[in-house]
Amino acid sequence: MFQIPTADSLVEFVKDFTGSTNDTEIKKCIFMAELSMRNIELPALRSDPYAAENIGIADENGRIAIPGDMNKPIVFFKQGNQVTTTAGATGTTGQFTITLTTSAQTNLSTGMVVSGTGIATGATITVLGGSTAGSVITLSLANTSTVSGTITFTSGSGGTVSPNGPWLVYDRIGDRDIITQGLLAQLYMQPYNVPQVIRGKFSEVYNKYQFLPLIGEGALVNMYYYKAWPLLFSPVDDVIISTTGTVGSITGAGPWTAAISGMSTNTGLAIGDEISATAGVGSLGGGGTYTVASLVGSTGITFTATGGTTPTAGTVTNVTLTNQTVQSNAVLATWAEGYVYSTLREYYIKRHNETDAAIYDGKFKEAWNQVNDQNNLGKWSGGHTKLTSVWQPRIYRQFNVK
Repeated sequence: MFQIPTADSLVEFVKDFTGSTNDTEIKKCIFMAELSMRNIELPALRSDPYAAENIGIADENGRIAIPGDMNKPIVFFKQGNQVTTTAGATGTTGQFTITLTTSAQTNLSTGMVVSGTGIATGATITVLGGSTAGSVITLSLANTSTVSGTITFTSGSGGTVSPNGPWLVYDRIGDRDIITQGLLAQLYMQPYNVPQVIRGKFSEVYNKYQFLPLIGEGALVNMYYYKAWPLLFSPVDDVIISTTGTVGSITGAGPWTAAISGMSTNTGLAIGDEISATAGVGSLGGGGTYTVASLVGSTGITFTATGGTTPTAGTVTNVTLTNQTVQSNAVLATWAEGYVYSTLREYYIKRHNETDAAIYDGKFKEAWNQVNDQNNLGKWSGGHTKLTSVWQPRIYRQFNVK
């Protein structure tokens, strides 16, 4: 069966189909097509609500930061399970602070238990400076030694799931509604020791989610949602492949060819990939383009240096895969027809061919409607799409004056 596995393959397919020879033009058409597909809801785009990175931890105001990859909520629920996440950090003996060197897998919150090299047993977060690299976090206990390596952060719920409930499932309402109804939050009945499912509410206020009934600091909410997806050809962060390497003898007079040996691994590199390295005694050269020419065993490569200055034999550090772009995403992998039809539509619009543009616009809409039909039937969206709850009526019976 014919497949379009990568972004470059999609460009070649469209060029072959249309007779175009202009890669840049096709890439621009792909970008325009993606703008019309941003809200597609496909099974491959759904989050795992039980994964640690998709369990929100409430801050001191009972709010949870909206995940950066969220496109559309499906359902949120609360069952009381524990969250454990990790991040790199450094710190000094006797100090009460640590500094994150890498971002945490999920948002941190005050009250979380902290453990790792140099961290005092039982230390918790008292002041949260953030969850990203460079954030400074204050702990309840002083560091017992130099903090280094991977630090673990654990929510203080004990890791259990309540056998008796109540469990909460949250419906989405408007931001004005969540604020005004929050003023009546103290009138919510608080059942206990009653196995049941309660229907709560949530909404977006600023860049965080707010909930009713109110939740306390450290509370955990499982978030099931459709994820945003990366656009094809968008930049990807550089990846360090090996921290060590030695540039061998150099041949040629520009372009040059040389080998790098003594790498910890060459896994992740492929012929044609662009690389860089931090100069030591040796270097890849300066001001040029450096591409992998071949893989040598599992710990070496040869590379070609084009332009710039001549490479230098000797040791280098941090051999890095660079200048990468997104070559695949969940939409291309599971709904390639969307990419094909919408790209052809944009191409013929650009060429002022209204007839062909209308043909592929019709094909795109038909493919889109087939996806929406599955969602509306509840086959892909994870349940019914009615505006009434399966547990209780929508009227506000939960408000009871004491």
